[in-house]
Amino acid sequence: MSHKSNWTQWSGTDIEWDTQLLKFAEPCAYQNSSWGNHRVDFGWKILRLIDSYQSSCIAQVLVKTKFGTTIAWVPGGPVGDLSRLDEGFDETILKLTNNSRLYIRTNLLNPTNPKSHQLLEANGWKSAKNKFSTGLSLDYSLQMKEQSRRDLLSINWGRNLRRGETRNVNPYIWKTYSAEDIAGVYHQLNEYKGLETNIDTPSLETISSLINNCRQNLILVRCDDSQGNPLAIRGALCFGTKAWDIFAAVTPVGRKQYSSYVTAWRLFDECADMNFTNYDLSGVDPIYNKGVYDFKKGTGAKEVTYLGEWDRGAPFFIAPLAGRLIGYLRNT
Repeated sequence: MSHKSNWTQWSGTDIEWDTQLLKFAEPCAYQNSSWGNHRVDFGWKILRLIDSYQSSCIAQVLVKTKFGTTIAWVPGGPVGDLSRLDEGFDETILKLTNNSRLYIRTNLLNPTNPKSHQLLEANGWKSAKNKFSTGLSLDYSLQMKEQSRRDLLSINWGRNLRRGETRNVNPYIWKTYSAEDIAGVYHQLNEYKGLETNIDTPSLETISSLINNCRQNLILVRCDDSQGNPLAIRGALCFGTKAWDIFAAVTPVGRKQYSSYVTAWRLFDECADMNFTNYDLSGVDPIYNKGVYDFKKGTGAKEVTYLGEWDRGAPFFIAPLAGRLIGYLRNT
């Protein structure tokens, strides 16, 4: 027997929210309190909702108001029983935002499967047309011994790791980092590749917000030259038993010395030592960003397709209008 959802606003503390989130089988770092507070720095407001029926589903919803419409974004969620995402979910958001129009988009970072598709479609959700990501990622298992993980490396990745180990001093856990330090490495990467900050790599503002709000969930590794100048950095955002790739940059000199390989390997080892079970390499695009895809795939990680981005609107015509607007804004 199905039960109509009964969504209510969560009134607990950040710590209590994270504790509740960790009770689920697949909690996501992008649904925890630190990530929500990070997005507040960029004009979003947080709504935390829970379905009271056996606490079977929860959602940290980020909201803004644009053109008289509540724009709701649920990164990494909702978490739990997707059958609970009926009209009551939307009605609760509209009531709390004092609005009558809503565009809502989820980004579900758990593996796709037919049953989940059916549950979403039955509740009126549609796969978003103008997506922010490919919906593909690579999942790296940390549950094997270090040598077993080495045995799974591609021939090229293994060779470059060995080269890096002979040409670099040992990478180390970086604890005294600052946003300016991290941004400086990205700046060198941008200049080398001709990239634009804020589009292809995180801005100083974004890095500062991440550090200020998520430091307790961050692990960073750094590789230096003999003078102590950074050659490569890599960082993970950790929550529960899982880590997500969040920072990755290498200088032109570091590229020649294969510093990114030893830096990534040191981070994998650290996460394994801390008993994290999996490392999500945080999205790939095998067509338009093949170099990054090949680097991540060479680790031996397994490709996974997420449920990804779904949307809907209230009234019904809001979703296609908002979807087209998002597509236009992203391409201008």
